[in-house]
Amino acid sequence: MHRDLFPITRNLVYLNHAAVGPLSVRACEAMERHARDQRDFGALHWRDWYAEYDRLREAAARLIGAADPREIAILKNTSEGLSFVAEGLEWAEGDNVVTTALEFPSNWTPWKRLEQRGVEVRVVRDVTAEAIEGQIDDRTRVVTISSVAFHNGVTADLEAIGTLCARRRVLFCVDAIQSLGMLPIDVRRANIAFLAADGHKWLCGPEGAALFYVAAEHREKLRPVEMGWTNIDRHGKFLATGVELLPDARRFEAGSLNTNGIYGLRAAIELLLEIGIETIAAEALRVANLLADGLEELGLKPGATRPLHSAIVGATPPVVDGRELMRLHGGLEKEGVVCAPREGLLRFSPHFYNDENDVGRALDALRTLTNR
Repeated sequence: MHRDLFPITRNLVYLNHAAVGPLSVRACEAMERHARDQRDFGALHWRDWYAEYDRLREAAARLIGAADPREIAILKNTSEGLSFVAEGLEWAEGDNVVTTALEFPSNWTPWKRLEQRGVEVRVVRDVTAEAIEGQIDDRTRVVTISSVAFHNGVTADLEAIGTLCARRRVLFCVDAIQSLGMLPIDVRRANIAFLAADGHKWLCGPEGAALFYVAAEHREKLRPVEMGWTNIDRHGKFLATGVELLPDARRFEAGSLNTNGIYGLRAAIELLLEIGIETIAAEALRVANLLADGLEELGLKPGATRPLHSAIVGATPPVVDGRELMRLHGGLEKEGVVCAPREGLLRFSPHFYNDENDVGRALDALRTLTNR
């Protein structure tokens, strides 16, 4: 499906979208057009650039179900957005945050640093509404989770957890980098207050361009921690400006944006919207489940129960040993099969354009490497 839009298919069996996704033809061409424009005309067409920022916000709002594009800020990465939430809320000693034991450092370190200010970080092992509710009390300010665990693909029920947070009057923050572009998400249905996600994984866009959603009703609760010339109302002035923040999510954009990346990310999102996220999810999950079945036949144990609910397949090798893991990973790369070693697992992350032939090539290479 749409393999012609991903030239990487001519070179590799690429099963590493949970790390960095390849650019589609459309994303690459959009970036090339902008780069040539800046090369040939400098900033002459800056009005077009600013219009592209708005077009990205509109596409992002459609992708995540936001009520208004003005709830979308454009940042440089997921870590920045999550840090803006952790540092931007007003905390009191004795407050607490609930998170999980499956978090990537981007959604771990900003909250753990709050412990220096007397904020408790409560950690659950099971990413369920029931487990999370057991840790919520009247001092809980935020529940923050990854939509999909980066290493084993465990998937959170965002709507169930969001319903819990709304009932308990707790802010819900989501690191969506491992699902956005691969699974549907609706921030309104899931009662999400804050969401951050880079463009360079499942969205198949460039690095250095990220989406940051702040629900309008929670915007004033979040104090911007960076100030500059683009997030204030300058009234057309550059000297002796005021410091009044812009009224929408642009208040979190404190300086010049990654314009080239924005062109690429907008084109990447528009492609996914054109195909349809439901269609993409169905195909990515179909391929991932085929792969998981084949891995199990070879003696590798998938880390999430089947049927899989995300396209991340983290599998434990027959021999649990760090050197063996790296041997398998390196051997696969030599055969043109790209995956990643993560937390003792071989992590495969196919997308919607991967197919049965990709699965077969990956399994054949593993069969040789494991003598199965």
